Amino acid sequence: MRVPIEEVRRLMTAVCAGAGLSEVESGLVVDHYLDGELRGRTSHGVAKFCFESQFFGTRAGKPFVVEDFGAVAVVDGAREVGPLSVGFAVDVVVEKARRFGIGLVGMNNTQRHGALGYWTRRIAEQGQLGVVMNTSTADSTVVGATRAFLGVNPLSFAFPAEGGPVVADLSTTVAPMGRLWEARRGNGGLEDGQFVDAGGGFTTNPDEATAAVIFGGHKGFALSLLVQLLTGSVFGFPMGERVESLLDTGYAFLAVDPSFGGGRRTFVDENSALVRALTSVPMRDGGTLRLFGRESDAVRAAALAEGRIRLGAGVLERLRSSARRS
Repeated sequence: MRVPIEEVRRLMTAVCAGAGLSEVESGLVVDHYLDGELRGRTSHGVAKFCFESQFFGTRAGKPFVVEDFGAVAVVDGAREVGPLSVGFAVDVVVEKARRFGIGLVGMNNTQRHGALGYWTRRIAEQGQLGVVMNTSTADSTVVGATRAFLGVNPLSFAFPAEGGPVVADLSTTVAPMGRLWEARRGNGGLEDGQFVDAGGGFTTNPDEATAAVIFGGHKGFALSLLVQLLTGSVFGFPMGERVESLLDTGYAFLAVDPSFGGGRRTFVDENSALVRALTSVPMRDGGTLRLFGRESDAVRAAALAEGRIRLGAGVLERLRSSARRS
């Protein structure tokens, strides 16, 4: 069903307020998850907000920098609500890139959040190249293995260009774990090749699925392993099977400011020229190459113009129920 965006925002805000978030904090959290829904990332939108909001009341404090090594820092998320702690880490890494030309920040001890692309877009809007990634409990595996051994390890990068940032946001698994969680709640099913059971065989039964499948064979495995290192051992955070809870989960934020203190100003122009070249590549169907992220921009703009978004009846009822309890 199509629901007015403002109604969804009102219900989400009520949930946040019921958990003790201030008006400003509620606005930041709602904007983050609602942006995922507006862009068609339903696994990272309202449904995920409904799930994560049960933990909002467990926040213990404000995130803070534990160790500072100039261009590199480690942040303690203080069990803060995910979009608030991640927003803090993004501000830290942007400032470090602005000062040193590059910044790298690691964070754990935080609640979860939605789509990573929201944050890399924010870095790119500051004129910087942004990369954000995180690990999870050991929920992913390669085809043929009989148990999970890495986190699902998503990553996103974004860069500024004419017409707005170009954003890539991907899981290193064939499907995000959110799809499994929603399937278990009866909201959609699983496709073959996305998840495996305890014996390592593919399954479309959400109750039998035990691990997400890493995409791309050994090439995807290598990429997932790189993300694991950058969100784990680089900062001394647990990895793989040693990640026992969401508070162990490691996050990594990288920002590069190509002005290098003001000496170079061609980054956006060069990126824009590259984007124009890429999007002029002809395809066999008569169209041109589709650049990732641009489609979600169009989906978001269309939803905002209509003033409504499509929500499953089950998700809407969960949101309304959460708001009534607040």
